[in-house]
Amino acid sequence: MSLSKRQKILSTVFLIGLAALAADRTVLRPQGGPRVASADPRPVPAGSVPTSGPVPGTQGTPPATVAQRLDKLVSSQEAGSGELRDPFSLPPSWSGTAAGKTEKAPDPTGEFARRHQLRAVVVRDGASSALVDDTFLVTGQSLDGFTLVQVGSRCALFERDGTQVMLPLVDP
Repeated sequence: MSLSKRQKILSTVFLIGLAALAADRTVLRPQGGPRVASADPRPVPAGSVPTSGPVPGTQGTPPATVAQRLDKLVSSQEAGSGELRDPFSLPPSWSGTAAGKTEKAPDPTGEFARRHQLRAVVVRDGASSALVDDTFLVTGQSLDGFTLVQVGSRCALFERDGTQVMLPLVDP
């Protein structure tokens, strides 16, 4: 059987790897592999760590687990503060507006445009209607407080309290 050049190269690389593994396990690290990791704390010989007083957690009470410490942290935080902070945003003290947090009122037009999509435009006998999400609307009908004012060939114009928002036709 004759081996191709590629097979010879792969066989050589395999044999070199096998020889390196054998050398690592026998010559370089005769104990046969990495030591077993354990989550259990190692016993510390008395007198190996100088202390000025009693060591916390050694007075008969077991140390708190990670879950207990996390529960304590969550319960110590302010109740009702359901606001999540963007971890990549700069703190207010850096921007010079640390005196007070300026809350922005939600933009109803932007929220409406993000929440709804114009799927289709139907023009029949001069009457136009729009398929927004899964609802057909004709001019004058409302959706979430916005009234459909005009239907174009590739857009629909909604209005509420003098503010207009245009939904473009979504490409499939």
